[in-house]
Amino acid sequence: MNIRASIFVTLLFVSLFSCKDDDVDAGNNGLVGKWKMTEYLFDPGDGSGKFQRASEGESSVVEFKANGDFKETRGSLSSYVNLYTKYKLIGNDLIELSGAPNSVAYPAHNWSYKDLTPTSVTLGFSCDGTCLGKFVAVE
Repeated sequence: MNIRASIFVTLLFVSLFSCKDDDVDAGNNGLVGKWKMTEYLFDPGDGSGKFQRASEGESSVVEFKANGDFKETRGSLSSYVNLYTKYKLIGNDLIELSGAPNSVAYPAHNWSYKDLTPTSVTLGFSCDGTCLGKFVAVE
């Protein structure tokens, strides 16, 4: 009986400590959903950049759908036209954005992500120097 109790207690502890309720990547990628930029950072490459609050015109909303669709809506101060409609995760912290399959004119583009929680994420955009945006989940 003592051995059975020891095995039961061991299995109980293993099951309790092997699961994390706050693991945002469990079962799906934690990026799925809509995210709105609240702060941005553009660093010229010398480490002098600081996060600044994004105005409505500077802010953007990105949406990652579970089926791999991607949508980005930029604020009114941006003249950028979104050419990317698909995404996939490559590696632990990289997102590959793509548009038309095998497009030479608009090849795949990589973003990075870090500090992912159910309510916020920091996205890194491919640009000269460091470009980051802090995003919050949108209902």
